[in-house]
Amino acid sequence: MIETHSGLPTLTSPATANDLQDANALHARCSLETRFARYGSARRTLARTEWAHLINPERGITWITRQDRDPAEADVVALTHLMHTDDEGVRELALLVEDSWQSEGLGTALAQHALAVARAESVRKLTLLVGSDNRRMQSILRRLGATLPAARGTTVNITVPVGT
Repeated sequence: MIETHSGLPTLTSPATANDLQDANALHARCSLETRFARYGSARRTLARTEWAHLINPERGITWITRQDRDPAEADVVALTHLMHTDDEGVRELALLVEDSWQSEGLGTALAQHALAVARAESVRKLTLLVGSDNRRMQSILRRLGATLPAARGTTVNITVPVGT
């Protein structure tokens, strides 16, 4: 369980095929700016095939985070992805946090959770392609120990050392 700065409790668990509708409802509640920060585009939904890719254990893991209340009534408020890359020992991290839940410490806590899982899997580093104006994600990554390179365009490739 993760409690936000304002005391709201959440529960995070591995996503399943049955969570696609809730994940897309999260996308619908997110602003264009938030979706663009996550995807680099204004995508509104995930197709069933994309969701299947994200929840395939051979490709990585996706977690859903819900408000801590009756699961039938609790909205998904965040998605966290820790995906394999073509490089051995490297995982890609991505977060989508609903606008009204941002600046509550949830993104940082979810990134720290992903980092702990990566550490347990003996991953060497996490990599992210982040918009050069995405200050929230850059701040989260600094807290994880990343050194941010100077932006030379609209995106910056950031590496987070995992260490053991």
